[in-house]
Amino acid sequence: MHRMPKVLVLIVIGASVFLISSCTSMNRPVIDIGWKGLSGQFGLNKQSDPVRHVQGGARLILAYDPKSQAIKGHVENMTDHTLKRVRVTARLSNGIKLGPTRVADLAPRATREIKFAEIDGDFTGWTAHVEVGGSED
Repeated sequence: MHRMPKVLVLIVIGASVFLISSCTSMNRPVIDIGWKGLSGQFGLNKQSDPVRHVQGGARLILAYDPKSQAIKGHVENMTDHTLKRVRVTARLSNGIKLGPTRVADLAPRATREIKFAEIDGDFTGWTAHVEVGGSED
């Protein structure tokens, strides 16, 4: 009778490891913590793969352009209300943190262009996320 909880825990752990390891770099699982201003992503995308991330009604799409050595894209308000204190941060595999961008409110259905320019191409992977609400650090 005591074996059942242990077996269940092992099944859950095994399934989690399988799901995480089977994700491609373009659809890494997102941890949506549910608190304003907090979010995250497992792992790093390859340098050539775009990042797509949704948090608090904001959709972020960014990609690295090796010609311009910039990460660029946009963040979009997918809701019918203004999103307060929206900002974007990126992290490179070489430890460099880009951003956060200037905090701004985003009107309903509005889009804001994002660009992190002149990035040294000496990195193999990266990730980015959008934050909605929270405090400005």
